[in-house]
Formats: sequence, C-alpha cells, structure tokens
Amino acid sequence: MVTKEFENTLAAIELNVARKLNWDYQQLKDCFSFTVNKGAIEIMSPKNMLKEFELQNLKDALLDYGFQYKKTVNDCIFVFEQGVERR
Repeated sequence: MVTKEFENTLAAIELNVARKLNWDYQQLKDCFSFTVNKGAIEIMSPKNMLKEFELQNLKDALLDYGFQYKKTVNDCIFVFEQGVERR
C-alpha cells in the first residue's frame, strides 16, 4: 500500500524527472508510467525511446530522491530501488 507521504514523493520525483529531461510534465505522463512495486519504482516507457543522455538524466533525477537504478526489463521498464542517501 502506498502512503500519502510516498504519493507526494512520487509526484515530486515525476516533476524532477520532467525538469531534468527538459520536458513538459504532461509530456512525461504521456510517455512514462510510474509504478510502485514492493518499495521499488518501476518506470515503463516505449522501447528504445530514450537516448543515452536522457536515460542518465532519468537515473540522476531518481537518485536525487534516494532511488538507485537497479535494472532494465525488456528494454522498456526501468527499475529503481531505495537505499541510497539523498544528495
């Protein structure tokens, strides 16, 4: 179950990702689906949509909130787990 505090954090993460990618928030919501799964954040996108520098910006945006990149599933789901101190 996702708590209200975590929902607020997830919204802040989404805004941070949009800012770091230099995208409009609605553009981000149209392209990505953010899901919380057992303390991890999974971000689903169309296959091969992100360029390498955009993927790095995505990783940096989540790292700002203590989520470290863990793995990519099927080239379209990026998994981030907590456990890294905030910068």
